[in-house]
Amino acid sequence: MLLERRGVTDFRAALAAMWGVVFVVSAAPATEPGYQTHAELSASINRLAGEHGSACTVESIGTSREGRALWALRVARPGPVEADRRPAMLIAANIDGDHVIGSAVAMGIAERLLTSDDEAAIVFLQEHTLYVLPRVNPDAAERFFGDVKSDRRRNLRPDDRDRDGAIDEDPPNDLNGDGLITMMRVYDPEEADMMADPDEPRINAKPDRDKGERALFRLEIEGIDEDGDGELNEDDVGGVDLNMNFMHGYKEHANGAGPYQVSEPESLALLKYVLAHSNIAIVLTYGRHDNLSKSPDGKGADSAGAPKTIDAKDVGLYKQIGERFREITGLKEVPSASANGAFFAWAYAHFGVPSFTTPLWTRPEPKKDEKKEQEKEGEQGEKPEAPSPTQRDAPAADAGGEDQASEDLTPSGIGDISQETIDELRAAAEESGFEVTDEMVSQLTPTAVEGFAGRMGVKVRRVKTPDGRGGGSKNKEETAWLAYSDDERDGAGFVAWEKFEHPELGEVEIGGWVPYFKTNPPPDAIEPIVEKQVEFVLDLAGRFPQVSLSDPQIKRLASGLYELKTALVNDGYLPTGTAMAVRNRRARPYVVRLDVANEQIVTGKAVHKIWSIPGSGGRKSMRWIVAAPDDSEVTITVYSEKFGEFEERVTLRDSN
Repeated sequence: MLLERRGVTDFRAALAAMWGVVFVVSAAPATEPGYQTHAELSASINRLAGEHGSACTVESIGTSREGRALWALRVARPGPVEADRRPAMLIAANIDGDHVIGSAVAMGIAERLLTSDDEAAIVFLQEHTLYVLPRVNPDAAERFFGDVKSDRRRNLRPDDRDRDGAIDEDPPNDLNGDGLITMMRVYDPEEADMMADPDEPRINAKPDRDKGERALFRLEIEGIDEDGDGELNEDDVGGVDLNMNFMHGYKEHANGAGPYQVSEPESLALLKYVLAHSNIAIVLTYGRHDNLSKSPDGKGADSAGAPKTIDAKDVGLYKQIGERFREITGLKEVPSASANGAFFAWAYAHFGVPSFTTPLWTRPEPKKDEKKEQEKEGEQGEKPEAPSPTQRDAPAADAGGEDQASEDLTPSGIGDISQETIDELRAAAEESGFEVTDEMVSQLTPTAVEGFAGRMGVKVRRVKTPDGRGGGSKNKEETAWLAYSDDERDGAGFVAWEKFEHPELGEVEIGGWVPYFKTNPPPDAIEPIVEKQVEFVLDLAGRFPQVSLSDPQIKRLASGLYELKTALVNDGYLPTGTAMAVRNRRARPYVVRLDVANEQIVTGKAVHKIWSIPGSGGRKSMRWIVAAPDDSEVTITVYSEKFGEFEERVTLRDSN
């Protein structure tokens, strides 16, 4: 900080000396059990490797900007094929620095699979390999354990965000000494644009002036103007969002995208690791993005023609995997962010493999009071059957605020607008290079959403309650989070607004959401999540392609002349190449060769290249007419970069 550069190491003492501020100092929150610092994570990784020998090996694939090791585990039991030549699955976690639940679950999966006596787990690690990168962004993750907690998603690349020639000189500050960076309500009549929600004063809301509502304050991140430029906290400690730093959909000059693609040591190390392991056939990422609780529809393309999400021909595959994921985990309609520059999007579009991503957790649904439900049913009689989530009970219309029946009954918390609309609007804004935070979303009004939607080309879907009327009130989702914090977490998620004498702004109120509360569940939720993810990982593992040669059919056409027919058959669920991999020729094809001299092949290709074999019994047939002596042997060799190689010897004699 600037004060430290001037030789003042105690920030609070410096403020007190400069402005006479009196601080109420409280101890910073202790590290939560179940979540590990970098040192603790490193120790757990080394312990796991030490306990399981060759079944679990560990290597450092690089270092972060602050010099922390980037660990990679290889989990594979002894089997007939060398571990690095088997079809593999990659789990990459904690690319988003604030998503430490990803690290905890990734490590839990590795340990559970290594110690499991379940046959499916044993077979998976004997026939396949699991690569685990539990913490891709260790520098940002370490801030989760700091004395002062502030949501930190980005790495710590130095950055002159306000372009004033100084680096990281005006970060947020913990003014009230509670160990948290929250928000300030600044009561400024000239710039006020917010008010307290009439129904829940802890929540901030945009006023509806048509209803006589009046703006009273503006919101600022907790802190002071350290560089004296008249703006608060405009040059935070550096940062590149690693999930905006990869090639697919990369947005030049977007806030957080980095100066160029894979500019960061962390993203570059991840990229090189994946490219060095061409046997990776499935990627599973734990972070803020989601394509499992709500499967992508394959619609839309960028200016170059590449799909924004997935190729339309892969939609069925993703839908099936998503349905199974929802069955196992119960996660549905989890909010997601723009995929521009995200690792999981690169893995699908550029590396050419099925790539799935999930945040693992979101706000649990409120627990029902069964006694009250029974009493209510007794008072009202038999409850009417709720309409089907897919039932359309209103005419459709284009963007711009006209009613369109929702495909679900999930409100966004902004009037009666569906969560699907907000997710689409947010993604469209981020695709245009805007960084959209949860706080910004919480400040939207229905009118603002309708206006933005019209300009961004997003259709507005409205939620219908069972009686046919629009449902929801201001900031319903924020209210639900508050209820969860109050009822299930003893209020741990929210800091009540309290007055504070700000040295520059006068009297303000400090409070708001506790950093990381909406991103990471309590520690006791980790194990149940691990159990569900192990089940999902094993379900995915059971879907690897399983390719073999059908029994060769041999027909003698004449002395020394034979017809040879066979086919590659895929008895697994997944295709050997996604539609996108076939389209961009990124994933290498199956190569089938007949080991005879070219001049002996009368008809047929000497080398067959098969870019994709559909799953569930898909076939690719081959036929040769070969000139070779009766009863001679020929060999059919099959090679795949991802799925291994095998061969079959055939004797040329009539098989009919």
